[in-house]
Amino acid sequence: MASNYTSSYKLNQWAASDRVLRTEFNADNAKIDAALSALDSGKADASALSSLQTTVNSLKTSKADQSALEALKTTVNQQGTALTGKGNCKIHTASYTGTGVYGKDNQTSLAFPAVPEIVFITSSDGYQATFIRGATLTHSSNGGTGNPLAVTWTGKSMKWYNHMSHIAQLNMAGTQYFVVALLKAD
Repeated sequence: MASNYTSSYKLNQWAASDRVLRTEFNADNAKIDAALSALDSGKADASALSSLQTTVNSLKTSKADQSALEALKTTVNQQGTALTGKGNCKIHTASYTGTGVYGKDNQTSLAFPAVPEIVFITSSDGYQATFIRGATLTHSSNGGTGNPLAVTWTGKSMKWYNHMSHIAQLNMAGTQYFVVALLKAD
């Protein structure tokens, strides 16, 4: 009796000490014959090809599948159109150092690589402001106090001022200000 088998087809492999049985030879020969016969007649390939052709034909002729596919295509196109221009902002960060000036004649300005929609500015001193495109007035604050800032938006830039102080204008001399902006995607 064989003590080992081949890895692919499990044909008998005998060691020198194994007893050789005629039935094992016959079983191996039957496996080999069936495999060679299928290859010679093309039965294995023909059967697989026939099965594949049947599947393809059923997909081609199935009106339910065809209409479902067309409906899916329409939905994908509609969603693509609806998503155009949504959720495609860019986040931009920057910083600037205040110069100590303020007022209408000494406006603070920032330029961006794309059109800004919302701009957040803060300093380590706690002064902060939020600018929203289209608004002409916002407030800077520190701990709840607010001072009005006049804002002008022009393309990819903005400028602002406060008529009372450089602190409220977020432009204290030597103070570093940090900017986070949401920009329109190109």
